[in-house]
Amino acid sequence: MDKIKLGFAPTRRFVFSKEDAYKYKELIRNQIESFELDIEIVDLEGINDEGLLYNRDEEVTVIKRFQDARVDALFFPHCNFGTEDIVARIAKEIDKPVLLWGPRDEAPLENGMRLRDTQCGMFATGKVLRRFNVPFTYITNSAVDSEVFERGFKNFIGAANVVKRFKELRILQISTRPSDFWSVICNEGGIIREIWNSNSSSHLR
Repeated sequence: MDKIKLGFAPTRRFVFSKEDAYKYKELIRNQIESFELDIEIVDLEGINDEGLLYNRDEEVTVIKRFQDARVDALFFPHCNFGTEDIVARIAKEIDKPVLLWGPRDEAPLENGMRLRDTQCGMFATGKVLRRFNVPFTYITNSAVDSEVFERGFKNFIGAANVVKRFKELRILQISTRPSDFWSVICNEGGIIREIWNSNSSSHLR
């Protein structure tokens, strides 16, 4: 079967350390590759010098890359905080299963400054995604090399694979009813309406 294509869009925000965000982008990429899952990662390398999602002017370019690659799911690791409006608009446009996660924040520096605030960034992004009516799931803030992250990421990829295969199903109707059971009938119009409503409001995107 085809590999799951994962749109990998690590995001940062300008008010926190971009150097720390870049460092964590690399750590996260290396960690998910170490899981040895049958996935193809479609990243943002080449769109800007950092391979990070933060510039609103690059939104259309990112969407086009993911659409051209026909990604099956989106992963938005928040590397220092995250730019929630860009994440939400891209997720809405691509319309695939969405995962949020960010590495657990360290204590502030001696001068009181913080390099990251990924937990707050995830809260902000989740709130905007709900306003955009974009279903999503998340992994609790945890260390990059933690079992929590590994288990949550693998579960997400498994669920995205189910969604992908489900949408590829084609069902052949042999007949409307068994020949010896004419009393067994179905409301085809009602079934069609239910399928339409389910596809329109389903959270399995």
